[in-house]
Amino acid sequence: MSTLASPRDSSPRLLFTAPWEPVVVRRGDALGLRAFADQLADAVAPGMSNRVNDDRWVTILAWCLTRSHEVFHATHARSAVTRREQQQRYAWLRPLELMWVARTIALADQWRDRPLSGQRRVRPWLEVDERQSDRFGMSVDQFRAYRQTGMYGGYRIAFRKWAGMTVGGDGWTPAGGTLALARWLDDRLGPARPWWTSHEAHERENGHPLCRAPKLGQGEEHKWWLRHWTEFLRHSRRGENELTFPRPRNESQALAESRLLESVAFARDPDGKRRRAVAQASARAKARDHAAVCEHLSQVFEDHPSFVALPFFTRLADAGIGAMNVVAEELHGRRDVALAPVAAMPRARDAVERLSEEADAWRRAPSVDVPHVHTVGRFAEAILDRPRAERLGALLEYHERYGGGLRWFVVRNGRVEPRVTPRSGSTRYRFRLWALCRIAVQAGLLSQVPEAIRDDASAGDEQEDSDD
Repeated sequence: MSTLASPRDSSPRLLFTAPWEPVVVRRGDALGLRAFADQLADAVAPGMSNRVNDDRWVTILAWCLTRSHEVFHATHARSAVTRREQQQRYAWLRPLELMWVARTIALADQWRDRPLSGQRRVRPWLEVDERQSDRFGMSVDQFRAYRQTGMYGGYRIAFRKWAGMTVGGDGWTPAGGTLALARWLDDRLGPARPWWTSHEAHERENGHPLCRAPKLGQGEEHKWWLRHWTEFLRHSRRGENELTFPRPRNESQALAESRLLESVAFARDPDGKRRRAVAQASARAKARDHAAVCEHLSQVFEDHPSFVALPFFTRLADAGIGAMNVVAEELHGRRDVALAPVAAMPRARDAVERLSEEADAWRRAPSVDVPHVHTVGRFAEAILDRPRAERLGALLEYHERYGGGLRWFVVRNGRVEPRVTPRSGSTRYRFRLWALCRIAVQAGLLSQVPEAIRDDASAGDEQEDSDD
């Protein structure tokens, strides 16, 4: 509801005339250093994000992209260049993503351990609504937002950046690598696949019943797919059912289609070679923890400025998050705590001492010409410019002023007040090493994920949004 302002009151007004829903904000950038960390991640694992961590989803989405492209061509559409064309193209892809989520829930063992975006809506649609509600149980807004939050939203960067995945890296038109993976999965599906032969829809322009059918589904593409892929909840070819499902998060082993995956994930283009070299160097590192792996990589790739900064940055960022976690643990179950007693605690003093040492190490480290490096220097100086007794307070002030996403807590009149449920250990700055090494294992390039970075799996999706 709005009211008219007085004629003498010329100050601007924001008038809400419809219900407003706040945007969900992640809490994964406590120190405001995400932009620099992303620069390092792009050097360590180019063409990836933390969400690209299961090669089986690459295979599934290759199948979805190929099958939906056949139908898109059957509507006589040929390009996905403009924003409108891309929306129309994605409209044929989105139902397949959600049908694979439903298929996994219905048929896979321990499906909760597998990454399935949209499962909170799809599962009731499948088990309670008996597939009667529209849009897989999602609201119009949720269905529209799935382009960013869904599986293809997370993996699209691989289809754009990995050699041989899409034509010209457009993210939409299947190229050789995607087609090979799609054929592999189509064969494993057996009786569960759609009724028409893959590629037949656009290779046979005349007389094929699919050529005209998709036109009738435009605007309701999800209903069209549910009518035409009627066997999506059927078991696959005998003995190969499990070969069609996304892999559990805690599983790291070579996949049956590893040869095909290696050819695209670690191709001979510059980015593919970098991913291959970093994965292999990480496996060779005799390291006990993440920081030691970063130290090893800085030595292997000593000519690259991002790798030179890698160990200095990760130790500084880990020290900052470690001190933040001390405060978070003290706040657990409380409405607030006094800052001074927390700062005087032995483990808080130890955490601040380590932070001070790493801030000083950063200041003395070799200078590097990497975008956003000034944000790291600003953080280090904010800590060192204060007396040691005041540095924990300086850290919390810096977090409140520069931190990205949700604030963990704020300081008011000498007391620390929580702004989110306090928790620790899940928001450290990482550089896709776990995701890179896991897909390297699944592609047969490595035998196992290095023990030093296995705990980084918890960083996962919280750190990076989809590439779209």
